[in-house]
Amino acid sequence: MSEKIPVTRLDAPVSTRVANESLEEGNDLLLDSIHDFANKLTQPGARDALQRYVDWQIAQRNAEDVDAVELDPSLVPDFVPISINLDLTTACNYQCDHCVDLDILNTGIRYDHEKLLSSLELMTQRGLKSVIVIGGGEPTLYPKFGETIRFMKSLGLQVAIVSNGTGNLKIAEVADCMDKNDWVRLSLDSGADETFQVMHNPRKAFSLYDICGAVPKIREANPDVTVGFSYIVTWRGANINDRDIVENLHEIALATRLARDSKFSYISFKPFLTRDEINNAEVIGIGEQSHKEAIVAAIQQQVDEAVQLETDDFKVHRSTGLKALLEGQIQKLEKQPQQCHMQFFRQVLSPLGLYNCPVYRNQEHGKLGDKNAVSDVQAYDATRGVAANLIRDFNATTNCEKVTCLYNDVNWWIEGLIQNPDALANLSDNVSDPDYFL
Repeated sequence: MSEKIPVTRLDAPVSTRVANESLEEGNDLLLDSIHDFANKLTQPGARDALQRYVDWQIAQRNAEDVDAVELDPSLVPDFVPISINLDLTTACNYQCDHCVDLDILNTGIRYDHEKLLSSLELMTQRGLKSVIVIGGGEPTLYPKFGETIRFMKSLGLQVAIVSNGTGNLKIAEVADCMDKNDWVRLSLDSGADETFQVMHNPRKAFSLYDICGAVPKIREANPDVTVGFSYIVTWRGANINDRDIVENLHEIALATRLARDSKFSYISFKPFLTRDEINNAEVIGIGEQSHKEAIVAAIQQQVDEAVQLETDDFKVHRSTGLKALLEGQIQKLEKQPQQCHMQFFRQVLSPLGLYNCPVYRNQEHGKLGDKNAVSDVQAYDATRGVAANLIRDFNATTNCEKVTCLYNDVNWWIEGLIQNPDALANLSDNVSDPDYFL
């Protein structure tokens, strides 16, 4: 089993807590608060699920012959994930050259809408706190997009929307029902329309500047809603789907200025991802390119310029993956514990099925069930059993050895709680402004 984590780390703030003992050499990655998942799991509601999960894992590890039979679903804590990624549709009106989901787009596979709503309602009753409406397609193309957003808000869920920006007016129409902890993020990846066009290949005449120009309408509809500009950083030599990807790293500062002037709340940078040839996992696509150092230096220079454009109302965020790339720590985030604990707390619901992680969306080895896997109590109970077995059998140390996992820190933290159970009782409850997005 994995190495123990010193108890002294477990209560440390994210700025000082490290992900695993391989990071004890002073190369800690500082996480944004939105990625401090350990802190989020000590919030009301989530804390109970954490306690039950840790107790369950301790019992499983102490049980005799636990590997000999399938786990009894009735023994699994009666909780759904705290947070899910919800793919409303596979339909997309872009043909992005850097898309990691290209093979699942526009398949025509759909939800039964009423079963989707019943799934969301049942999950809320069992502990679901937040939903990120995101990938697999463009969510605003879902015919009942607005109804679904309002339904989730009526259940008391925190809701976030990740969109390509072509449906900004639809988002503005539902913004009134969103709260200050909800957010919208637009995937734009460019600072100039010329680059935007060749990267995204929109099927209709959508302009980067028109999309950005509609952002104030969302902010006017609800000033409390945060709206972010998402930027996947690409470089010369990046490749996916047997295609070379358009380079955009030289437009980081330009995009930052555009985002600030367009009334976005922030801009966030993350590195280009490709698919691993062995298990199809999403991995940072820089590999061992001969000009890797030059790429990193160019990105760092642009990011430094971008940071200078921050104001009191506009921030620049670097994702954990980008920080790992810039600081030469990719391999340290690839060192995973044997068990991925976060697949209990965060999953992906898609028209293609229910999956244990966004990295394995549409991959059979990460599948927990079909699209109706939590649509009624009977299906939910069966899915609990599948999830329990996958938590036991899915070896993250090998399956995710090339993944710069966003949940690396919290997975090691939970592993430490399981191996040092007394530490859980000493954790302080997080009663600050709630943020359940995982």
